[in-house]
Amino acid sequence: MRTLCFLLSLLISAQAFSWSNHTLVTHQMLATLPPVRDAAPVTVESLESFLLANEEALEAFLDQQEQWMQENLWHYAPRPQDLAFRASGSKDDIRTRFAHAIRVNPNTKWPLYLQLLPGEKRLSPPIKPQSVSTLKNFDHLVSVQLVQLQPGDKASAIDIVTTATDEPDHGLDIGLFTDSNTDYGKIYGFGKQPFGNPNLEYGTQAPFHMGFYHESSVLYALGGFLKQTYPEYRIQSFKQLSEFAFSQGHDYWGWRFMGWGLHYLSDFSNPYHVMPVPGNNTMATLWVGLMNLVGFPQGQKEAIQLASNRHTVLEDFQSQVMSQAYAEKNQQHPTIQALTRQTTARVYKDDHIVTVISRQAYDKAHDIHEVLEQTMPEHYVDDPMVEYSELNTRSSLQATVLKTSGEDGYNRLIAVITDLLGGFSENGASYVEAILSAQNDQARLD
Repeated sequence: MRTLCFLLSLLISAQAFSWSNHTLVTHQMLATLPPVRDAAPVTVESLESFLLANEEALEAFLDQQEQWMQENLWHYAPRPQDLAFRASGSKDDIRTRFAHAIRVNPNTKWPLYLQLLPGEKRLSPPIKPQSVSTLKNFDHLVSVQLVQLQPGDKASAIDIVTTATDEPDHGLDIGLFTDSNTDYGKIYGFGKQPFGNPNLEYGTQAPFHMGFYHESSVLYALGGFLKQTYPEYRIQSFKQLSEFAFSQGHDYWGWRFMGWGLHYLSDFSNPYHVMPVPGNNTMATLWVGLMNLVGFPQGQKEAIQLASNRHTVLEDFQSQVMSQAYAEKNQQHPTIQALTRQTTARVYKDDHIVTVISRQAYDKAHDIHEVLEQTMPEHYVDDPMVEYSELNTRSSLQATVLKTSGEDGYNRLIAVITDLLGGFSENGASYVEAILSAQNDQARLD
């Protein structure tokens, strides 16, 4: 049984990233929310400044938050008591004390910067990707514009939140397990990595960016690791931290924490983050594992490769299409229109993360699989002997889809991505408005 669980976990080992650039997915949604779009610019401040100004209040808040997490989350590994945040007045270790209390990578850079949209220009000096990311491989940042901010600068809410939505992919959730070969992973209380490949640099973030809440009882029984997922923890933690920062009058960090939470919500709009193997039913998923157990590993290897290829090609196509739309300032593009809010969002409730938000993409997972098969070249999505990422065809992907499946196929692929983005627009707006509503309620009480 233990071996079968391990084999099942391999099927999702290569799917730790979601949308390759989260700023593309969130900016337009934020731009059409008046409370964000029209908010007055706020003063930029360092993390140390925010933490030192609120040490005692933060100590009480994080203790209350931990109790809330233990009482309310679908699955939660309690924070070890030794990691509780305690006010000491020491500037030297305050980042580490905070990182330990919220159980993120303490090597996170937390720089002051903005990540710009395609085609956008600013006079601010650039900042290098290695000043933003803890990862050794930061190729995903090389092609975007990063500009530096300084304490005391003014920045708009929409710029802060948009930038922050990409930050959790820069190393925030790396190395958090006891087998991650990090000092902090050994003390965080998450145990061994439940799934994903711990040998891949980014693989250790998978359990924090993927949530499997809607599988069959059979799959849960055979793969109990599927319950050990933590995006719900991150979504709620950063929502509450955002509300705390706003309540203390530190709006820069209110907006930034909001963006971090939105990252995990947008992960949930990608079916590859809410279903272990889109395109496989429960029995098909179990079958490849069982065949491997009796000495026939080829099906397992092929399933892993196909899932990885399909996930990557979906992200590449979405990124190329949306980058072009932003660069050309094409506000009428279907993907941009899907993120343009025209109605009031659904009222946010804490249980929606599991019951509504993750469910939407889960229900669309098999449709995405079928459309990719019908619109992409066969060797991109149906040939397990091919490693798609090594083909170096990302820049020509739109032309390839048009050549392969014609304009109808191209538009069908755009339509399914647009549908996924529309779901995030609703869910993301609901999340943002809940945070700002809490801020308004506090202001009325004051």
